[in-house]
Amino acid sequence: MSELKLNRHLTFIMPYILLLLLIYCFASLGFWQLDRAKAKDTLNEAYLSETSYLSIQNDLPIDEYLQIQTTGKYIAEKQIVIDNIIRNGQLGQMIITPFEINNELPWLLVNRGWVKKNINSNSKPDININTMPNSVNGRSGNLPRMAIRDSEAFSETITWPAIGIYPTIKEIEILFGRKLFSYILLLDPEEKNGFQRNWEPRVSSTSTNYGYAIQWFLMCFGIIVVLIIKLKRLLIKNK
Repeated sequence: MSELKLNRHLTFIMPYILLLLLIYCFASLGFWQLDRAKAKDTLNEAYLSETSYLSIQNDLPIDEYLQIQTTGKYIAEKQIVIDNIIRNGQLGQMIITPFEINNELPWLLVNRGWVKKNINSNSKPDININTMPNSVNGRSGNLPRMAIRDSEAFSETITWPAIGIYPTIKEIEILFGRKLFSYILLLDPEEKNGFQRNWEPRVSSTSTNYGYAIQWFLMCFGIIVVLIIKLKRLLIKNK
């Protein structure tokens, strides 16, 4: 096939390829929005469910917002203060305390809640905790996260309690030198030894996702109509 014929073939089929790519992209974006809406619904349903508490027996991962309980003791000398957490327009900190269930299992991070930060002082909040064996109830969850972090989670010089900037569980594992559960326990508001706690999922309305999904599917349908029209014209032309 000569280069001229090849260029003609490419010129002929390129619009159809482009239309097929647009159909695929718009359909994928529509289904992605539906998946996001489903994930939000699942999260809200898990939070609102009134199932019995699940006792932690092993270190297998579990779904988010399940009600969980366990028995052990807090490790008071290895606490984490997550800095710069905003709640209701106020700057504060989350208090994360490791909890030892037994010698065989990893440590479980317990989010004991939010405290307001004194921006005019460098003093750390009073987060003393009783280390006697006790049971704790809460929900499975994750550490506070942010899309972009402009610094390391911890400074090179560590003093306890350690001040962290949105650390991950992996980074805290490195700091502790010990394996941790892949999820944390969000301490129940009724539990003692905690601070301000409101664990309701902070997710936007699913109606936004469904609205975007409809838009993407309508655009996909429009491209399909254009493709059908072009194919019909091609068939009529070749008769």
